[in-house]
Amino acid sequence: MKKENTTNIAKLTNEYTHNKTLQVLRERKHKRYMRRRITVILAVSVFFVSGFAINIWTNTQTISQMEVEKEEAQTELKLVEKEQEDLNNQIRKLENEEYIAKVARSQYYLSEDNEIIFSLPEDNAANGIEKPNDSEKE
Repeated sequence: MKKENTTNIAKLTNEYTHNKTLQVLRERKHKRYMRRRITVILAVSVFFVSGFAINIWTNTQTISQMEVEKEEAQTELKLVEKEQEDLNNQIRKLENEEYIAKVARSQYYLSEDNEIIFSLPEDNAANGIEKPNDSEKE
């Protein structure tokens, strides 16, 4: 069985209480609408802020990677510039007739008129020619 709500409080049913009840209902409805609206605005804001944060994070990662590549490229550039300088020095040396003659005599055993060249084993080792081993002599 249902218990009947027996209270000593009686409800007034006049226009004032009816208007107040409607006003309270409208205020609750308005508050509910405002909470939903704020919730939607916060959700959309969080979505956009997280998108921007992810974009900033990926850009930061890309920048740091590019800085590493820049340092590597600068190191390589210094090596290439050093090699270029060495090659330019060699070109300047090869423009000198005396240097060319000296290189031809030392590496290719060319001689001037009435000049005798003696080849020593140390000279052959320095030029990349190996000395014969004892096993090769047999």
